[in-house]
Amino acid sequence: MVAGHIAKDIHIKIDDSNKLPKEFKKLLRVSTPVSMIGNVLDKWSFEHVLDMLNDNAIEPVSYSYGGRGPNVAYGAALLGAQTELVGFAGGDFDKQYPGFFDGAYGVHLKKAGVSVKELVIRSSELHSINEEEHEYGVLVIKSKETSSIYCIRDSYGIDFYFIDDVKGAHVYATSSPIPKRLINRYDGVFITSGEPAFNRRLIDYAYQRGKEVFFDVAAYETTSEYLRCVIPKCDTLFGNTYEINLVKAAFDVNDLHELFLISPNLSTIIVEDKIACTIEIHQKEHKRPVKIGPVDVEERISSVGCCDGMAAGCLALYSQGHDIINAAKAGLHECANIWQVEGVQEGMLNREQLFHRITENFIPLVEA
Repeated sequence: MVAGHIAKDIHIKIDDSNKLPKEFKKLLRVSTPVSMIGNVLDKWSFEHVLDMLNDNAIEPVSYSYGGRGPNVAYGAALLGAQTELVGFAGGDFDKQYPGFFDGAYGVHLKKAGVSVKELVIRSSELHSINEEEHEYGVLVIKSKETSSIYCIRDSYGIDFYFIDDVKGAHVYATSSPIPKRLINRYDGVFITSGEPAFNRRLIDYAYQRGKEVFFDVAAYETTSEYLRCVIPKCDTLFGNTYEINLVKAAFDVNDLHELFLISPNLSTIIVEDKIACTIEIHQKEHKRPVKIGPVDVEERISSVGCCDGMAAGCLALYSQGHDIINAAKAGLHECANIWQVEGVQEGMLNREQLFHRITENFIPLVEA
């Protein structure tokens, strides 16, 4: 089961970020919630920011399927894993946006083999859901939109992002019940960024029920208090060096291996590097980590979603009985392929494509 932010990515390509007002320098290479624009840009509205970007656009605005939750669920399903999506969508979940290459979002996920059980509901009806019997992974909130992530990139590769935390349906995650009946059907649960209050309850219940918990740290909406609460209940962590350092800081440890002492559950930490296209695997029973990669990237167009590909490949093969080393290799091939496309799911490999790449490309494996 994969729980995480469901979103549509909105791509805006501009000529040169240096031509934007100097205030925009605060935004470059980071993700900014729409609700925080006024604080970061000193009273600018988001509408004003969008007008500025559209005035500098050099291509028509396009859309792609996005959000870490569905990215991972979709990629894992293409590789033959049984996946079910948990998240929040708006009334436009079945709308065809320009750039959606395989139909409306819900239809597209189902075509790939992702199990999507939708409950269309008004926000005022959330409190009436019986949590013990709740088995719908995707709550479609009638009055809201599926969340938008604005992906801005210039001709020189400089990018930055805005996450709509105002109009998006995921704002109801804080007060929403978790699908307990659905959780009980699965052996493992993968939880990724966003919706910390919802994720905290989901992880707690999965832990109580003895499920294997995979947690993608992700920097968005992550606090030390949140990490201290959820990580002792997890079996495997995913994250880049910066994100894993957030975990170390939360538990006040210097050596990554010391994290294994915080809980008997935590057994594996997977450190991702999408730029180098490598994965470093740390395991409780081994003192030295294993570094896998690098994998060659033929063409670097966009790094958006590369870590989602790593997680999808790892989870898919691991859930089908492969060891974590070979599962990580699958994740690296996904990462390398996603680098070559503008969207994310456009670069996800199916099972036949993945095993062809594995056969044709040797991946070095060394003790770090």
